[in-house]
Amino acid sequence: MLENKNLTKFINQQFSKSQSAVIIEKISLYKEMLLDENERINLISKTTADDIEDRHFLDSIQLITLIGDKAHSLVDIGTGAGLPGILLAIGGCKSVYLVEKQTKKCDFLNRVNNNLGLDMNILNLRIEDIDDRQFDYVVSRAFAKLNKIISITKNITHKKSKYILLKGKTFLDEIKSVNKKRFNINYIDSITSPDSKIIELSYK
Repeated sequence: MLENKNLTKFINQQFSKSQSAVIIEKISLYKEMLLDENERINLISKTTADDIEDRHFLDSIQLITLIGDKAHSLVDIGTGAGLPGILLAIGGCKSVYLVEKQTKKCDFLNRVNNNLGLDMNILNLRIEDIDDRQFDYVVSRAFAKLNKIISITKNITHKKSKYILLKGKTFLDEIKSVNKKRFNINYIDSITSPDSKIIELSYK
């Protein structure tokens, strides 16, 4: 079971009692699979493994409050271990795509998808190579700087797409590169770190 009170408290606040029980069970299974696989391939830093529920899971699932319509398509770029995409799928997002260029990591993501009974789409591709679809939400965590994210996702977004990006201490420097005439920018405090922000970008 989950040990972090902040994580379980957040889940219980956001979901019904019956939903919370299922979500907690699935996150617990994901935790078990992730820590086991992390012994073989580098999915998360081993220095953060002891704090996985707060540092990784709560940090990721907090984005669920910013998803206006869970039926809309969502892409997690450079997903790595599946963060934040897997947590958002567990939280009820219906059309989740995980993009990861490393085949070994995609193999792990597919096992999680199957074992947790999720219906995610795992794309073993570079983001730049996706040329057949556009997404309503673009999410990422610990992936790339804002200017690079915007550049490599221009073909997979449309005029109503929204970026929801978890950023650390460097967010103020990174935001300087964003074209303010092109994007609306919103800053949201992270519930896991006073130094972190969630950056929302939408096209003007």
